[in-house]
Amino acid sequence: MGGLEVRGPKYQSMESALRLVGSKINWKPAQRHLVQLVIATGGLLLTVWLYLNLAPALPSSSSSSSSSSSSPSIMDQGIQTHNQTQCIDFDPAPVSEKLHSTIKLEKYTYNNEDISEFVCSIMNHDMNLTAKLDCSASIDSRYGHLRPSPSASPRIQYYFALDLYQAMHIILPLMGTIIETMRYLGPEYCALSIVEGRSTDGTYAILAGLKTELAAMGVPYFLSRSYLDPKASGENRITALSHLRNLALEPLIEEGNKKHGRLSANSTILFINDIVLCPEDILELLHQRVLQSATMTCAFDWNANGGSFYDSWVSRSMSGNLFFEVTHDSQHWLADDMFFDHPDSASRWDHSLPIQVYSCWGGMVTLDATPFIQGKVKFRSSEKDECYMGEPMTLAKDLWGQDLGKILAVPSVNVAYEYDRARDAKDKRGYVDKIVGHTQYSKEEEMVKWQKAPPPQVKCMPVFGRQWWTTPV
Repeated sequence: MGGLEVRGPKYQSMESALRLVGSKINWKPAQRHLVQLVIATGGLLLTVWLYLNLAPALPSSSSSSSSSSSSPSIMDQGIQTHNQTQCIDFDPAPVSEKLHSTIKLEKYTYNNEDISEFVCSIMNHDMNLTAKLDCSASIDSRYGHLRPSPSASPRIQYYFALDLYQAMHIILPLMGTIIETMRYLGPEYCALSIVEGRSTDGTYAILAGLKTELAAMGVPYFLSRSYLDPKASGENRITALSHLRNLALEPLIEEGNKKHGRLSANSTILFINDIVLCPEDILELLHQRVLQSATMTCAFDWNANGGSFYDSWVSRSMSGNLFFEVTHDSQHWLADDMFFDHPDSASRWDHSLPIQVYSCWGGMVTLDATPFIQGKVKFRSSEKDECYMGEPMTLAKDLWGQDLGKILAVPSVNVAYEYDRARDAKDKRGYVDKIVGHTQYSKEEEMVKWQKAPPPQVKCMPVFGRQWWTTPV
């Protein structure tokens, strides 16, 4: 219904009556035209009258805008229920062994009791019962500035985003650490978005079971499923991964484009892979982003025994080269020679100080949310005329293209993708609290001297056996 086509029964009956009168009287041509004009004018005036009287019930552009701005925020809608927690006084110790034994099974059907135990074990997580990591028992005052000042109308400042598939093997320490970090930062300032895909190990059931608990905390929670398989035959893996990452950011972007949304103007994205980590790992990345005014900060993820850096395919130093040299036969025997062709970065690496890089990921990143909300950048695959590279590298390239090349790799944050690998990585490479608390960790030297221009060339490596140099932007 729109424009002047609003015609009610009253108008229709009056118009019919006028037409009937006109048809019964034998008028001269001029008089007949005059009557027709009167009828048309009367019909028009009646239509205008009806339109003006019906207008309050119709959506105008101004009322639509007002309605949109006053409608419930998507972040508020993300809190689907305000039920109280079901996990009060839950002791995860007695069920820890049972949960671990079921995780190891190739096929296991979890009943409602199992799901409840998993959920409550996450909400009352104890790293000593799961990954056996020596995480700090308390949060250092170093991170106190990350906690927003109390507000009557709190705004979302931290947006946690994950894409998970078959994650049961690490779901307890992963989600437990995220929940613990949210409690420290303030649940009312956090939101969580997870895209789960095709899992058959119970991952989705556990994530769905967290809804009530997160609602009780006051955390907006967006859980969706995607059956897109990045490894499917004929599928472009990077295109698929980019789509899944963008999908996890959709609630953030929708909220950020609302006129009166709950999103803070300086909000941060925390994209976390299926890793094992401590709360300090997340907080240190956030701390460095704020301290250094960085656009992006990255962790370091490690292979078995903490021996070689995992994300070498998508990481480039300020020399434009890989973090360590990978030979053309894909061997990592030079993995200990990190930042081998960039002396300043190598020196900072030796002292575990933050390092400016061209690109990185490392299993976990923090990102300035603004360029995503404004549509300046998104996760994407390579264009036809570009080097084939992973979505973290195309993101870095686009950030540099927007003069947002403040990208930081943080050596004090060491993570991995399995319990034993995480223990090995932290035992060999260090825990955050022990590194930043060491007397040799200079707070003056901690500050980076930002290089505004990207490297003149960047190593293109579609596969380890094919490497060449290309222009970065």
